[in-house]
Amino acid sequence: MGAILLIGSISPLFPQQRDWRVHTRGLLHQTVYNTGELGRAYNAGGTVQQGIPSMEWPPRSSLILDRTNYPGQHNSFGSGIWIAGTRPVIGRRSAFCGAVSDASGNPVSVAGVYSNPVFLERTENYPVLANGNLNPAFNPDEAEEIIVSRWSTPVGVTVTRTSRAWSYPGYDSFIIYEYEFQNATTDTITDFYLTFANTFAPSMFGYQRNHSQWSEGAYRGQPPAGLGDHFARFDLKRWMTYNHEREGLPDPDLFDVWSTPGNRGGLNSPQAAGLMVLHYNYDNLSRRNQTRQVWIQASDSAGMWDQNDKAKQPFSLRYENGNLPAEAKTVSWMDPALRRKTGIFQGVTDSTRFNTQYEPQYWPYWKGRTKGSTNLSWWQPVFRGLGFYPYIIPPGETIRFSAAEVVGYGPGTAGDRIYKDLGGNVRAGVDAGVYFNPIPSWFDTLQYDFLGSKSYIGSRYLQNHPLPWYVTPGVVSIRDVADRAIELYSGGSLIKHDTLQYEPINAPPSGRYNTIPIPIPAPVIRVENTRAAANRVIWGPQVESFNTPRLRASFKQYEVLRAPHPLGPWTVIDSVARRDARYFHDSVYVVIDPESNLGEFVSYAVVSVDSLGGRSGMTNITRHETQAPSVQTLGKVYVVPNPLIVSSGLSGSDPAGEITDRVQFMGLPQRCTIRVFSYAGQLINTIEHNRDTFGNPWYQITRNNQVLASGVYFFVVEDASGARSQGKFVVIH
Repeated sequence: MGAILLIGSISPLFPQQRDWRVHTRGLLHQTVYNTGELGRAYNAGGTVQQGIPSMEWPPRSSLILDRTNYPGQHNSFGSGIWIAGTRPVIGRRSAFCGAVSDASGNPVSVAGVYSNPVFLERTENYPVLANGNLNPAFNPDEAEEIIVSRWSTPVGVTVTRTSRAWSYPGYDSFIIYEYEFQNATTDTITDFYLTFANTFAPSMFGYQRNHSQWSEGAYRGQPPAGLGDHFARFDLKRWMTYNHEREGLPDPDLFDVWSTPGNRGGLNSPQAAGLMVLHYNYDNLSRRNQTRQVWIQASDSAGMWDQNDKAKQPFSLRYENGNLPAEAKTVSWMDPALRRKTGIFQGVTDSTRFNTQYEPQYWPYWKGRTKGSTNLSWWQPVFRGLGFYPYIIPPGETIRFSAAEVVGYGPGTAGDRIYKDLGGNVRAGVDAGVYFNPIPSWFDTLQYDFLGSKSYIGSRYLQNHPLPWYVTPGVVSIRDVADRAIELYSGGSLIKHDTLQYEPINAPPSGRYNTIPIPIPAPVIRVENTRAAANRVIWGPQVESFNTPRLRASFKQYEVLRAPHPLGPWTVIDSVARRDARYFHDSVYVVIDPESNLGEFVSYAVVSVDSLGGRSGMTNITRHETQAPSVQTLGKVYVVPNPLIVSSGLSGSDPAGEITDRVQFMGLPQRCTIRVFSYAGQLINTIEHNRDTFGNPWYQITRNNQVLASGVYFFVVEDASGARSQGKFVVIH
């Protein structure tokens, strides 16, 4: 039975508590809640809780650097779904299922207030099972990872969200969300309003690294009043609202290191992150005589109705930053009686802008659709409300929408500068009537008027540096990623929507997912220690037998890779042919890492390579601490490195602390106590060791949570029998 059949059998038996599952199959990791929330709870400051990614790309990107904990390359402050509708007697109700705050900007409770959790399930449809065997139930026409969440609302609408992710290179940087909005009442719900409520914050690792904060405030205000340099845009042809940073903020200290081949890229904030609409319901749109005319602005009404007397979509595209209190701000977005927050493209002035700034052939399509905010940087970059209205939903009826979260390595590629989209400006430019601007990239800079003291966007980084390992060649920018999402969802051919308008109502209400070539999957691996502290990477040959009618090409070989951190740099240990006699024995492959260092954390991955040179996704990244078994009897204990020179540039990484601050006590039994003393005999710290490893790292932090000063330190190790070993080490700052 394929995963799609499993989903079809779901029936809610009883309400749930607030819960979540995480998309981890592709390179874009996202947390999905059964309350409607996506990513972290909306908060304009704070940080990201470990294990709850918020549009993290690339994944596993948290690290400790310069004694500062960076939660990783997350791209969202938290998102969700807003809906509103009118019922007889009950009147108008709103529900903010995610992306809502109190008046001070702090997240508020969603469960039990705006939504009631009903169901949540994550399904794996990966070709390989956790034990390494091929999955006999693999469905090639479904996603490799599926999360279904369902919640009810006080509006009377029950929402079911089915989200999907893939590991296929080139199709691994987006997540597709299919929504079903079902009228669960016996009333007809009228003037139904739906808003995709998303926040975008490209690579908050970069902002924290450069501005010492993980906060929406990093985006606000023109320098020097704020930190600025953050731009929001709308790609009309792809129905995509997205954010990007001005130039990627090259790290002044680590640019050269991070831009080496296989590394994380020399830019701190290379992402462009956004949301695109793949399908919206048209049949249930209210006709002009089915909605309250008082709710439509007089200036809009002449142009917003199509040939069927239905409102042209999207109805609204609103940008904000900072707080999103429900009563003070967000209700007004969902209640057109308080006037639509964004107008439409209409009249001579707008048509002139299309003709002179954009492309005149698209004016007939966009006339009457929402114009959106146009001062799309510095002042209003973070929150995005993409709204659809007005709908009528009879009792028991369901309307469907589909969208995709997408992340790319910048807003464009080298040749995209000939195209334009809406935004990339500041208020001075808007006041001058400049709405559409060229697409920037990391291949070259573009001169923009009306950008204050910095009159450019983009950088020349990619002229002289390679793409990082997590970017598939040919699928670089967010525009490239968006086109792959359309291709995969629609089941059609790959189309570059640079000169062709995407039309969501022509797309199917549910994705087809049945035309993309499928690569050979990566095997399941395990990493083992040896007595010689040389790590063994082990996997079976099962993926060599993988076959499907849409197989891209036949299996050729494996590549075994290692890196000091999951972000890179990745280096190839060796290429391994099918049944390679050097490594294949007793029905498994075993590769020894010749660079293993005792006590070092290192990441491993094994990718499958096909006969056309195509590679699998890196779905088996495994972080491992190189160790040897503990000693049976306490003997000589020694410290490495000794002396510890903090600026020595040690390799590797450690999730528990900064590796350049770390010493290792080597030669330990399974249980013992380590005491560290200063030269004057003062007790610095006591470490209780209780694990079956030869060593134990310590981060030169005192029991008073202070960093050790330079000097000579003594240690005493005592085991359970009372036996002791002692020694000394030196710290040099």
